[in-house]
Amino acid sequence: MQAGTLNCPECGAAVSQDAPQCQYCHALLQTVACAKCMGMMFMGSKFCPHCGAAATQIATGEASAKSCPRCHVKLQQIAVGNTPLEECMHCGGLWIDVTSFDHICSDADAQTAATGLKLPPPAPIDTQVRYLTCPQCGKLMNRMNYAGRSGIVVGICRAHGIWLDRDEMRQIVEFIRTGGLDRARENEIEQLQRERRALDTEHRIANINDSSLTGLSANTSDHADLLGGIASLVWHLLQ
Repeated sequence: MQAGTLNCPECGAAVSQDAPQCQYCHALLQTVACAKCMGMMFMGSKFCPHCGAAATQIATGEASAKSCPRCHVKLQQIAVGNTPLEECMHCGGLWIDVTSFDHICSDADAQTAATGLKLPPPAPIDTQVRYLTCPQCGKLMNRMNYAGRSGIVVGICRAHGIWLDRDEMRQIVEFIRTGGLDRARENEIEQLQRERRALDTEHRIANINDSSLTGLSANTSDHADLLGGIASLVWHLLQ
């Protein structure tokens, strides 16, 4: 099989993995990621052409009431295992509530299922940095680099959910499985420890300065008492 090509699940012809349609039998083609090796294959394939693993099946439901913040078309309700998601069938973006996203990030079986998401053919996406609106409340979402170091920038509405662009769910799962999340947590712990040590140092310096000022104040008081006594003695001698 040539690099960058896959076999059509309908007729078996070799076609580009980015092709929206088979040039021989004209079957519509959608790519998915293999849950085992992360290699791309066409939706409808029973086995991964790279590692031979069985393809994960994705259940689809009714159209959602929410719209894609990029394409402004209705999202499609889907279920990956027991995890409900909403997908844009035009650009491949995903809308996930916070609880479901946390479940996918922490559960190995959910991660395996999530990598089997079907992806529509690549659609032109504005690459300019934009703040997207939440599909649920319509407010602008914050942009966040997942885990602070993954390079995967997602849209977040803290009250309602997380928006992922095309293929970012697979990228996040791959980041987690290769230890990226563990390394990010270790870095956070090291950063907190550095900040704690710096704060302890500041407190020690402040305590030393306070002690020096207290000693200086006591010495100043002693000198004032001595000068007062001398002045009183001189006054009596002059009487």
